[in-house]
Amino acid sequence: MKKNLNGIKRVRFCDYTSYEAEKSSNGGCYGFWKDYNRLDDGNWEVSYGTTADFEYCPVCGSFNEHYEGDDCCYDSGYSCGDFETVTEEELLKLINEFKETDDEYIEYK
Repeated sequence: MKKNLNGIKRVRFCDYTSYEAEKSSNGGCYGFWKDYNRLDDGNWEVSYGTTADFEYCPVCGSFNEHYEGDDCCYDSGYSCGDFETVTEEELLKLINEFKETDDEYIEYK
């Protein structure tokens, strides 16, 4: 059981349950991850990623291009909203409740 995240800047929840290397960029068998990046205020910003070569929104985790830049009404620049944030306590709860497998695991950096 993890009790703190001292010295950790990013926590990545990886999901490679449907991943196949030869189909991982445009063949429909992608890997996905959800990052929690430490902010200066001690909270963690959530973002999403994939191995796919298609437009993928880091704010909402969908295959869409939501980026509008300075024309957007959200600080993120994405029309789907701002990046979610969680407290360290909330993130520790997610980590401690997560059941790792060979295809679903957590990385710390």
